[in-house]
Amino acid sequence: MTGIRNKPGGRPAKSRIDKQNRVVSTKLTELQFYAIRKRAGEAGLRVSEYVRQAVVSAEVTPRLNRQDADTIRKLAGEANNINQLARRANAGGFALVAVELVKLKNRIVEIIKRLSDDWKNKKGKRI
Repeated sequence: MTGIRNKPGGRPAKSRIDKQNRVVSTKLTELQFYAIRKRAGEAGLRVSEYVRQAVVSAEVTPRLNRQDADTIRKLAGEANNINQLARRANAGGFALVAVELVKLKNRIVEIIKRLSDDWKNKKGKRI
């Protein structure tokens, strides 16, 4: 009796790299599942193939590192200073706060320069 391996014809065996033998499972809400299913249908793909392609081509922005988070906090703190200067300008005129505004602008520019290039290039957007 000849074994299956000795039979001629048929599809050649896939290489180790091409075999899909790893499973990644995740839970989705109904809304998430139907959204993926809809997008897969629009792309003309099965859900599994759509998810595979999405995983491979997805670009994920990592969380802020501590340094960037601290820098953004400092930047938000400067907003408070802008508010205080705006009140003083409304009360006593712009000329009284012009010099302080220039100093504040310079501090804000320095704070922004401290942000990492990754964060600035993504403009803080999350996926």
